[in-house]
Amino acid sequence: MFLRFIDILTDEIKLGLPGWEAQQRMISGRPKLDLAAIAKRNPRQSSVMVWLYPQGEEIFTRLILRAEYKGVHSAQVAFPGGTKEEYDTDLWQTALREAHEEVGLLPEQIKYVGQLSPVYIPPSNFWVQPYIGMSESNQQLIIQKEEVQKSFDINVRVLLDPTIKEEKMIVRNGSQEGIKTPYYNIEGYTVWGATAMMLSELEELLRRVYKRLSD
Repeated sequence: MFLRFIDILTDEIKLGLPGWEAQQRMISGRPKLDLAAIAKRNPRQSSVMVWLYPQGEEIFTRLILRAEYKGVHSAQVAFPGGTKEEYDTDLWQTALREAHEEVGLLPEQIKYVGQLSPVYIPPSNFWVQPYIGMSESNQQLIIQKEEVQKSFDINVRVLLDPTIKEEKMIVRNGSQEGIKTPYYNIEGYTVWGATAMMLSELEELLRRVYKRLSD
């Protein structure tokens, strides 16, 4: 079932990503920036790993709770990932390296599946490319404690549950007052911002995949 799921997911990615239409459902008051406008800001290139693996008949992905530090993404839930280094041949290699460093995923055991739409993060000026990778079995969790407080795996089906989407006032970095913001309530954690945008696009792809699996 898992390999069939991956085949359909790969096909759906090739047919076309949901993109901004899905991403904007999980943001508030942020206009879409075109590539030229983003390029003028000289953003830092980065990537994250959306890792999929089977457990029984279900499929899981791994999220992290970032460590607390003096930065705009302190203590936020995210996918493993980080900034592209000079020695990374491309952003896929960045995602593989960061996933290994942060949560112990072995690069040689991860197969490339595809990409989600990139996400620009204005507060930190990051241009983030999400990659989807897969392994046919779970891998041992090894946390990089300097950057990660906790890691937890979630069944991707949870994204199809509308009750996990909520809204609340969130005080963003540099703001003096809260802004009403949509978020995913996952295992009690508030998942918002760029990660929520990625999850929203993944959610839409999952709906397509599970529909084809059930047909």
